[in-house]
Amino acid sequence: MSKIVLNIPHCSTNGIFDNVIGKWPRNYDFYNKFVRKLTDWHTDYLFSTHNENVASFVFPYSRFVCDVERLDNDPMEEKGQGVLYEYMGSFERGELSLSALKTLADARFEHYNNIGKHLENGSVLIDCHSFTQERNDDPDICIGFNNDDSFDMHLVNIIKNEFEKSGYKVKMNYPFSNSITPVQMTDDFNYKSVMIEVNKRVYMDEDTLMLNNSPRQWMRWFGCLDRIYDSVCEYVDEKKKD
Repeated sequence: MSKIVLNIPHCSTNGIFDNVIGKWPRNYDFYNKFVRKLTDWHTDYLFSTHNENVASFVFPYSRFVCDVERLDNDPMEEKGQGVLYEYMGSFERGELSLSALKTLADARFEHYNNIGKHLENGSVLIDCHSFTQERNDDPDICIGFNNDDSFDMHLVNIIKNEFEKSGYKVKMNYPFSNSITPVQMTDDFNYKSVMIEVNKRVYMDEDTLMLNNSPRQWMRWFGCLDRIYDSVCEYVDEKKKD
């Protein structure tokens, strides 16, 4: 059980061109237009910590292979971009065998199951992402949340205030909103969920896909992240006492 559980679903490029589970065309235009932009590069490193109260779960395949953020019967299925993407722009994925479909279904189940095993009543699930800047008013940090029992304004403000104290520009539910809740809640089991989306300009060069090489900026980032984790853990402890 953990006070904080990190869901990191989109940092991998594994399996995209695999002959069994991937079957996407080996096309440089597909890679440059879609894979480069929609992969959450380095987020496994970006959200990493030595805090023993934090458990991190990285999905091992690319979102182009299996997108664990999509829901069953997701509205994006109409565009061929549900749990298993079929189309991306003008590019079409090859047909998957029944064996491949089972492999991916099992991987998705295992990812959610591992998250569920580490969530306890009162835990906080942080949905970890990054995004490419497309608008002039895009922030450094987007904090997303749901309008349901997983939402806690005090928790959101803890995270928001720490980022802002470190000099990052923050917006709520913009340009992205909501946060994943992969484990069903009950009257006796409730956890909170919040999404953190980091603008890629904050930590990497999107042309080279290389991490920022400024030690000062990394000291600022990890110092801020450590304070967020510590503050959230303290809040979880306080809530348990109530």
